[in-house]
Amino acid sequence: MRALKAREIPVALRSGLLAAVVPLLVRSLPLPRVLSIVRPKHALCESSFKPDELARFARAVARYAPRFGVGECLVRSVVLYNLLRASAYEPVLVVGGRLCDGEFDCHCWIEIDGKSLCESNDPRQSFKLFYTFI
Repeated sequence: MRALKAREIPVALRSGLLAAVVPLLVRSLPLPRVLSIVRPKHALCESSFKPDELARFARAVARYAPRFGVGECLVRSVVLYNLLRASAYEPVLVVGGRLCDGEFDCHCWIEIDGKSLCESNDPRQSFKLFYTFI
């Protein structure tokens, strides 16, 4: 694990705080309400970070933060949604689902310009879309 650069500290702090709060919000409120709470009212500034760099922060905090039974993909996606919106990007949070071996499986991801972030494969190939939030 490398040390953070000075310009990365605010993003790391914001990510960590969101990752701690999001699972609690998700367990007590409907997802649209959670997203409206964490959505920045306006972009804080033009970002010097690319979407993939912001995705790295969201991925790291979602992996290591306590999730209280909330899926890692949902925490990561909500954190990344907030970071991207605050950085003047226009992300779309997408929730999909499928039946897999008789079990219902859900997944959440972020898209920018129709391309998914933090995904090795296109989730639209595997999951039926249930919900999108712009």
